[in-house]
Amino acid sequence: MALFKNKWFMIIFNLLITTLFFFIWAPAYDLFNYINQLFYIAYFYLFVGLLMLVIRGGFFDAVTYSFRRFHGKLAKNRDYMDEWEKKPLPSQTINSTWLKFFMFQGITLSVGLLGLLALYYKA
Repeated sequence: MALFKNKWFMIIFNLLITTLFFFIWAPAYDLFNYINQLFYIAYFYLFVGLLMLVIRGGFFDAVTYSFRRFHGKLAKNRDYMDEWEKKPLPSQTINSTWLKFFMFQGITLSVGLLGLLALYYKA
């Protein structure tokens, strides 16, 4: 399990997954299709990382708090043990190590993607 915590091992693992997807789904084995497969992996990480960044920034906290308060006030079967004021907000549930992990993986794979695109268009 400690192997998956190593960010450089995960870069190599992601490149192996990209290569596997390339050999399974590519209609032709060329650099263009490898770049496409790397795009799917890299931007999955970037999408998840940016979503976590928005959530961690507190963008959804007010909406979540408002819905909890509204539900707490209007619920017919009020559960007095359920204290909606003390529940953690979405920004408090995002771990910063996961945010750093997804952003690092996405940015590193995107830099590799840009390098391959430069190589593709230079040739």
